[in-house]
Amino acid sequence: MKQKLIAPAILACLLAACGSPKEASNSNFEKAINKHYAKDCITIHPFAASADGRSYPITVALQEKAPYQQQAQVDQSNALTTSSFDALVDAGVLSVATGTKQRKAWLSEKEFTVPAKIYSLTDAGKKALVQPDGADLCVGHYKVDDVTRFSEPSNALGHTISEVAFTMSAVDVPDWAKNDKVAKQYRLDQALAPHIKGNRTLVLASDGWIDSADFSN
Repeated sequence: MKQKLIAPAILACLLAACGSPKEASNSNFEKAINKHYAKDCITIHPFAASADGRSYPITVALQEKAPYQQQAQVDQSNALTTSSFDALVDAGVLSVATGTKQRKAWLSEKEFTVPAKIYSLTDAGKKALVQPDGADLCVGHYKVDDVTRFSEPSNALGHTISEVAFTMSAVDVPDWAKNDKVAKQYRLDQALAPHIKGNRTLVLASDGWIDSADFSN
């Protein structure tokens, strides 16, 4: 009875665990990194030193004109204070209303009223909000373009790891994030540039390779 010979390509696959999620390969590493980035937003954080609260609606206190100041100086200072919020108003992510805010006098418990701007989320802003109790907004996710190289898997503190270098580009970028004022304010031309170089550490787990940041999750 003649024995059937296993084709060399099939034999090589069997010996190398071909197609296994535990194999150190470009495709497995790409999947692991993309899985990590799919739940990790590229975020922007509107900020003003005089802002009241960390979730919307956010009230930003404005400077009032002092006797020794020119109104143009005050207006310029207030515009700078609210610029990160106003850019998002221009893009339709936030709405703004005028109001007032109580502030304490310097080295005193006495309170006084100052003008303020109150920023609230629009429907577009609610969709972009990262956490209900926060102010960060999501402008997309990264996705791997190409895995350029990886280190041979090695042992580190009881884990098998590999350092992976790759290029990535932003996906799922909302139209409002392409607004000129938003892009300039938050330097999104850098964050959303195509083919950004990246590097992640991957860990070999019981179910295959995963990003080290997700190992305990």
